[in-house]
Amino acid sequence: MADAKTDLKNYTSDFIKSDTDKAVFLGNPLLDDMMTALINLGAETWANRRRVKIIEMLFEKNGKISRDMVEAYMPTPDEEKKLVGERDEFIRTAFGHFARGAADIVALSSVNPTSKK
Repeated sequence: MADAKTDLKNYTSDFIKSDTDKAVFLGNPLLDDMMTALINLGAETWANRRRVKIIEMLFEKNGKISRDMVEAYMPTPDEEKKLVGERDEFIRTAFGHFARGAADIVALSSVNPTSKK
């Protein structure tokens, strides 16, 4: 057991930065870059959609909207549940094709993809 703080150097090591920023996951760096760009575009698209939905909710509730109202808005649990369902549907629509041939696409979403609207 270590008796002094200086003895701890024998039981620890410095952080070693991983090299994942240069790793190739899909067999081709270009495919990795395209997938990263696609995922980033999807995230931006959903963020914009969610913001528009919040603006619409605020307008329905208040009849007027300010930037501060949008920034401070916290959806109710029911609204949040609806937004999560819509987000999951967006993910399934945008990225579900990557799971083609997979036995179970449900892993992409908490919503059952076979359910009818």
